[in-house]
Formats: sequence, structure tokens, C-alpha cells
Amino acid sequence: MVNEPQKIDEIKGSKDAVDKLLHEREVKRINTAFHNSVSSLFSYAIVLSVILLVVSYFLLPSSKVKALSVVGNNYLDKGYIEKLSGVNYSSRYFLVFPGMTANKIKQDPQIKNASVRLLPENVVQIVVEEEQPVGYRYEEKGPVILLENGNKVELTSEKMGMISRLPFIDGFVEEEQTQQLIKALASIDKKILEEITEVRQYSLDYDDEVMMIQMREGGYFFTNYYLIDSINYYHDMYVRLKDKNACIYADANERVVGARACPWDEVPVEHEYWTDENGDYLINKYGDRAVKHFYHDEYGNFYLDDEGNKIVIPIDQNVEDIVDEDFLDHYLKGYYATGKLEIPEEEKKDEEKKDEEPTDEIVEPTEEPTTEEG
Repeated sequence: MVNEPQKIDEIKGSKDAVDKLLHEREVKRINTAFHNSVSSLFSYAIVLSVILLVVSYFLLPSSKVKALSVVGNNYLDKGYIEKLSGVNYSSRYFLVFPGMTANKIKQDPQIKNASVRLLPENVVQIVVEEEQPVGYRYEEKGPVILLENGNKVELTSEKMGMISRLPFIDGFVEEEQTQQLIKALASIDKKILEEITEVRQYSLDYDDEVMMIQMREGGYFFTNYYLIDSINYYHDMYVRLKDKNACIYADANERVVGARACPWDEVPVEHEYWTDENGDYLINKYGDRAVKHFYHDEYGNFYLDDEGNKIVIPIDQNVEDIVDEDFLDHYLKGYYATGKLEIPEEEKKDEEKKDEEPTDEIVEPTEEPTTEEG
């Protein structure tokens, strides 16, 4: 038989144990929640502190770019390149990303290459390599700059300053002509190129694609695509001119760089051309009719044979002149009486013997073309 009071005490004891267990669990939950809360607040405090530090830094003037350096530009203005980069003195130094900034600069086709460096003291350095311009001209869509690599770029207001150093191009509008012109101008010394004010397509009787080059000092130089590099000696030739109103020519037909009257001052001359047995014109290596050239003195007076005819300079199978280096000596001896060189047999032997004799004379080659007036 169970004792009733004892049963009540056992039940009451069990209830107290359950309440104690529940209380301990609640206390543990509250403690855990508190610790988690403290940990989260600490993390938030750290993040907030970092944000405050970053914001504070970027609000300070010391966070901005203090200096911009542009290196390597020649024709393009420093301010224009800075504008392309998007970097200015309001930019935050650590927000300038070199690779992205360089790509922005290279969007201009006149920029061959670009790199950006972040230097100490909040200095941003921009290094560029430009495509070399050779001239500018006006086309249907507007003014353009011709580049050495064969491309064209729009002549915008930001680039107007460079045209004072580039020649104005007139003519040579066909694509092939344009590319040949660019290639020719690219062969000129850059200092000489900047001294040219205009390059115009000019038609002479032997070539309708002659380049008439006007220098800033006022002189004129006539040449073709293939002999244009002789203009690098322009100043040496110009100072030797007795008549400063004369023009300097470098053309294949004359086979010499020389000076004579400008086309607009010349008295028209009717050229004689070489023909074959069928009466067809012979064509030289430049695709032009081969002009007959005659021996003449320094004053332009022609040498005549016994019949009073001008003595022509013969040509070879390549339609090139065969010039007699001893012409005057042979002429004075009467070997050109018939208009052609005819040396007596006994004189031929003497000349051949003379040519076989050794000589100690040393002839120094010269690279500079000579200037002849006539």
C-alpha cells in the first residue's frame, strides 16, 4: 500500500527538477543570444569603421591626383591626351586603373600605343607613342590627317594646332595615288617635312602626277614619288641658287637634280620623243614617253653636227640615255661630224690602250645631289 503523502512529495520534486531544467535552458539561450549579438555588433562596428575611414580618406584633398605627366606626345596636345584618359585633378588617385585608362587613350587612331603608371606622391604618368602624320587635306566628309601607316583620321578642333607643322595636300585623290604619296612623304626627314607648306599634284608635259612642293621660305621643288628623298638636301641646293626665283627639279627624264625656270615662267618647249620602226612611242620605266635629249652647254646652247642638226644622246634597250662622258673632247676632235660618235680606228686603239693603263686616282663618292642651273 502506497503512502499518500510520500507520493505527493515525489511528484512535487519531479516538477521542481523540470522547472530547474527549463530555467537553465532559458538562461543558456539568453546568454548565447547575448554573445551572438555582441559578436555581430563588433563585426558591424569594424565594417562601419572601415567605411568611415574610406569615406574620410576620399573626402580629403590628399586622395586626389596631384600631378599628371604626359610623355611621348609630339603632335597631339597634352590636354587632349589627358581628356582621352578621363583623368584630371579631381580624380581619386587609387581609382585610376592603368590598364583601363590606357585603353581609353588608344581609342584615338592617332595613338599607336599607350601605357599608364601610378607614381609616388599621387602622380599619374601617361606614356604615348603616336602614329606619324605626313599631311592633311580636305575631302567630301571634311578635313582629314594622312598618317604614315596609310590611314586617315578626322581633323577635329582638338587637333587643329598640328596643321601648322604639316603640309597641305592638294590632288592625288585616287586611292593608289594617295598611298604612293603617303609612302613618298614618309621617306622625307621629319624636320624637312615640317618645312613644307603645300604638296600639290602638278601636270608637266612628261608626267601628270608631278609633286609640286612649296617650302615655307617660298621656294618650289618638283619631283615624283621615287626621287622625293632628294628634298632632304633642299637647303644645300637652295643656297647655291644664283636665281632665287628659279625652281629646283628632281625628275627621271632629266636624270639630275637641277634648277631652272619655274613652269609658269618657262617658254613652252616642244619635246621630241623616241619612236620605234613602226612609229610607236617608246616608253620609259616610269610609263612615260621617252623624250629625246640633246647635248648642250651650260647656257643651254645645243651642240650641232656638220649639217647643223642637234646632236642627240642615244638610248639603250632599256630606253635610258647613253651619255658620252668625253663628249666635249670628242666633239672638238670632230668625231660628231655626222651627229653620231665615230672615232677613227687608230684613235680607238689609243683610247683602249689608255683605258687599260692603271691609275692611282681615287674618286670619292658623294651622296648629295648636285644643283645645276639651266
